[in-house]
Amino acid sequence: MTLDRWAAFVGVLLVVLCTPGPDFAVVLRHALAGPRRGARAAAGVLTGLSVHTAAAALGLSALLAARPDVLTAIRVAGALYLGLLGVQALRAALARTRAAGPERAARRVHPFADGLAGNLLNPKALLFFLGLIPQFVVPSAPAAGQVLVLAGTTVAASALWWALVIAVAPAAGRSPRTGGPSTA
Repeated sequence: MTLDRWAAFVGVLLVVLCTPGPDFAVVLRHALAGPRRGARAAAGVLTGLSVHTAAAALGLSALLAARPDVLTAIRVAGALYLGLLGVQALRAALARTRAAGPERAARRVHPFADGLAGNLLNPKALLFFLGLIPQFVVPSAPAAGQVLVLAGTTVAASALWWALVIAVAPAAGRSPRTGGPSTA
């Protein structure tokens, strides 16, 4: 792989990574309940990305792409999981009282498992590893090594992105006028 191809990949990766999606929602929700919870959710997401990386390097992603029925099943499972997260968020918002605070509702969900399941069932992550990474692989060189470099870059950039999200989340969750939790 050439440095030019890798640099182009990094440019595309940053756009994809910084576009909010299910992983962002999971990490942000937990980060608003506390940096440790956010870090655990991000660790789950990064573990999911590592699973995608291993699958891509072993050629399992190509096998999955060849089986549309399996890919459809994963997409449906991902949609159902996102729906479950939405229902949980609505129930928590409706049940929240001033005395309980937002932390109590968020503590019922395990952040690592939430991040891992959300990423493994995230259609955006699947499409990234199935459709985008192969476009940057040079056909004349061994593919597995290139996929590992690109996927490793993805995991490393994701770790930096989630660290930034977790660091900024507490300030984003405070109301600008009072310094307390935002009601909007």
